[in-house]
Amino acid sequence: MLMIPFRSTGSFRQQIQLEGVIFFLAFKWNALNEFWTMDIFNSNEDPLIYGIKIIPDFPLLSFVNVAGMPRGNMICQNVVNGENVIKRFDMNQKFALFYYSEMEILTLFTA
Repeated sequence: MLMIPFRSTGSFRQQIQLEGVIFFLAFKWNALNEFWTMDIFNSNEDPLIYGIKIIPDFPLLSFVNVAGMPRGNMICQNVVNGENVIKRFDMNQKFALFYYSEMEILTLFTA
């Protein structure tokens, strides 16, 4: 399990290594509708998917069938057991985005 760091700015991009593969993640806060979105790019910065809405307790990559995507999954989890609604400055405070490797997912669901 890997916690994906969040910045306090309303839009940012970062490079991350997931299971030995480099990806770029872009995050944006939608002020009108009040939610975060995530875009994923490969190591060449070619887009793999745009606009994944970050919602709590849901495997965000489960329904994404795009070549080159990370093999594991990402889940946003409430880390303080409070209200389960993500607000603008809640990431890294009340919520954290975690990446679970393919092997971790297999272990969790076959145990």
